[in-house]
Amino acid sequence: MSGFSKAGPLAEVAGRPFWFNAENFIAGLRRVSIFAGGYGSGKSEIAVNFALSLTELGTPVTIADLDIVNPYFRSREARQALEQRGVRVLMPPVTMMETDLPMIGAEIRGAMVSGAGFLILDLGGDPVGARVMASLSQGANHDEYNSFFVLNSRRPFTRTVSQIQSLLGDIESTSGLTVTHLVVNSHLIEETTAAIIQEGIKLAEAVSAITAKPIAFIAIERRVLDEFDPNSIDYPVLVLERQLLKPWERNDRLGPRCFKI
Repeated sequence: MSGFSKAGPLAEVAGRPFWFNAENFIAGLRRVSIFAGGYGSGKSEIAVNFALSLTELGTPVTIADLDIVNPYFRSREARQALEQRGVRVLMPPVTMMETDLPMIGAEIRGAMVSGAGFLILDLGGDPVGARVMASLSQGANHDEYNSFFVLNSRRPFTRTVSQIQSLLGDIESTSGLTVTHLVVNSHLIEETTAAIIQEGIKLAEAVSAITAKPIAFIAIERRVLDEFDPNSIDYPVLVLERQLLKPWERNDRLGPRCFKI
């Protein structure tokens, strides 16, 4: 299985996300993966990297951007990079997303109900962003999806177990879907250290013990591999390549046309 190994990546490709210790996780992955989390958790970055990593399996991959909250870090901003790698990108019409109860278009609804390959849904941050799923919750087949809550211990409202429990409950009640797994994405962008990642893992383990929601994987940026050994922990690790940059970063680091939609 190219790109996935118990000991490390079998086929690391420069500039692409890849996995450590993920064979069992990928083998058990359901067709639909839903990513939610608190504002600033990094869930859109993870959703994009997750989608890109699944293309290594040779299976069709679709990502639907349902983020109505964050104007900067939405998966649609990486549309060109995704489509160049063969990922189908779906977005609902703007008019449907600006109503009091945002509705999901027929194309996204159809992909959710049936379709070949993997479907990744990127929800907006916090309960406000998760409400877009309300129009799908009644018809969702719980046996076909995993719903991942992305946890960043360095964000103001996800620093304690009680804060995370409260946010989890709000997202579940708003969306009508059950969060099935936790994803650790503790970081301070360029100032991320191994200690910050370990801090996030410890917090997620405490949340998991109370909620019975297992940790699915840990996300770390590639450059942190210099000081953090993915094989030192017992969880799958997704190594991230930053795809979502603030507007002023895109021109400096990637060229003005790289992420033009």
